[in-house]
Amino acid sequence: MSEPDEPNWRTKPPPEARIVPGLFRSRNYIWDNDHRIVESHGVTWSQFLALSSLRAAGRDRTMSPTELYTAAQVTSGGMTKMMHALREAELIERIDNPEDGRSRLVRITPKGARLAEQIVEELIATNKLLIGGILETEEVEELARLLHKLSSGLQNRKKEALRPKS
Repeated sequence: MSEPDEPNWRTKPPPEARIVPGLFRSRNYIWDNDHRIVESHGVTWSQFLALSSLRAAGRDRTMSPTELYTAAQVTSGGMTKMMHALREAELIERIDNPEDGRSRLVRITPKGARLAEQIVEELIATNKLLIGGILETEEVEELARLLHKLSSGLQNRKKEALRPKS
């Protein structure tokens, strides 16, 4: 009886086969680290996303609940619970919508803006140390450029795939 032929395995996978696992491993490490930082400030990741979105929402720092739950990546039911907790902590407030008296908007309070800013600054500093300890400044710039290019290209492909065929 003869031995089966050995599979013709590559000794080194092509770059395309190494990118996704590398992105996932890096993302998981940074994700866990970032979550620990955010949660050390007494808010969840989704609450931080909501506060960050409000912080960046223009001069009035106000959004509709629908805009906010899209930005915070939570369901409408989760948004209700989250807004209640943020309101109890005096990080947001509900205000009347001047354009539609039937609805209310969400606005970040000065306390919420300070907290969001503090967390953002801590995340930037920590990730700068984390990544900067591994990559040179030029490599960080190049990686940021390439990831932006990849992300934008993938988003465009997704949009094209969702368009109805003529």
